[in-house]
Amino acid sequence: MDVLIFLNTLVDYFLVLATAKITREKPTAKRLVISAVLGGISSVYIFLPNQKTIVEFLYKLGVAFCISAVCFGIKGKKRYLKNTAVFFLITCAYAGVMFAFWTVFKPFGMVINNSVVYFHISPLVLVLCTVFGYFIFAVLWRVFGKSANIAERCEITVFAEGKSVTLTAISDTGNSIEDFFQKSDVIIADKQKVEALFGDSNIETNPELKRRYRVLPCSTVSGFDTLDSFRCDSATVEHGNKKTKLLKPLLAVSKVSLNDDYNAIVNPNVLR
Repeated sequence: MDVLIFLNTLVDYFLVLATAKITREKPTAKRLVISAVLGGISSVYIFLPNQKTIVEFLYKLGVAFCISAVCFGIKGKKRYLKNTAVFFLITCAYAGVMFAFWTVFKPFGMVINNSVVYFHISPLVLVLCTVFGYFIFAVLWRVFGKSANIAERCEITVFAEGKSVTLTAISDTGNSIEDFFQKSDVIIADKQKVEALFGDSNIETNPELKRRYRVLPCSTVSGFDTLDSFRCDSATVEHGNKKTKLLKPLLAVSKVSLNDDYNAIVNPNVLR
């Protein structure tokens, strides 16, 4: 049983790592390890009598939700569901490949029961295969990962007038909006988040905002436009294990409502 749990812990580690790469999440090493161990422990399901397909599916889905919550946290319903779905699909793909390999070659020492894979192999072979698998994954990600059109994410906490609001932001290479005068960083946020920080963002009904108000020119697919923005006191950006402080950034009001998955957009330079 110890080899079974150890093997599946290694496998689940690379599955959650691949999920993090695809979704651009930045879990800590501790979260990655704990979620992998949880996946390894769940493999003891192999010792139960053969279950119906629907039971296997519901069990795997429940494990996927737990591992996703441990590894990536629950930061909004849509984001949590997406992370879980990506991890579940990667897990199904792995199980499908292993089942096909087992069906065709019938390798000695390989057992599949209740969709759980077990290899009866020596620790040395296990370590070598794990290192080789990681090497292949790293090479493929380096080749294809750069072209993946998935935005990096970060958490931004903006401070102004003694209050703060936390935003889930994505980086957008097409976002070239700049503060031409003071060269400050610009954060485009959903109107509801701006009003959560400043109250009513209409300067006609909220005169105290006039001293913070700025107009930012921008280009859109439909032509030239402007964005209402407000000078903030400061902001902190958390990207992976890195934490950066922004001085006097501008918080611009998005023209369109942003979704639950993210509520702010920044230039990738903010994450560097």
